[in-house]
Amino acid sequence: MQARTKAAFGALASGVAAVLFAAGPAAAGTDVYVDTTDPFSGGAAGFASYGETFTVCDNRADGLRASGHIGWTDSSASHYVPLEDANGSGNSCAKKDLSIGEGISVTVQICLKDGANGDPKYCATKFGKA
Repeated sequence: MQARTKAAFGALASGVAAVLFAAGPAAAGTDVYVDTTDPFSGGAAGFASYGETFTVCDNRADGLRASGHIGWTDSSASHYVPLEDANGSGNSCAKKDLSIGEGISVTVQICLKDGANGDPKYCATKFGKA
């Protein structure tokens, strides 16, 4: 009798493990990386779904700053998080840790601007999932 019980539990455990591992990739998010549309890709933005980190980088010493935002809508509200890399190129990028529910669609946009109040230009947008 014990041999049958152990065999039944072994089969049940194998079935549960198969379901858990099969469900993992379907729930995985997608990373997003987008460059500005200027000829030299002066700015870039990225969203890493694992860890939910939003990054904006100024890539060129052209007098412009990289200005990005990430947006998403969940059951509580619509969210819009701006982020700028205003310390010049060749320095560290600006980063922000977020808390976005798994599977939520995100929109990432990057632009270049001349100063804090400059008009956005060379903008590009991409989509992904947290």
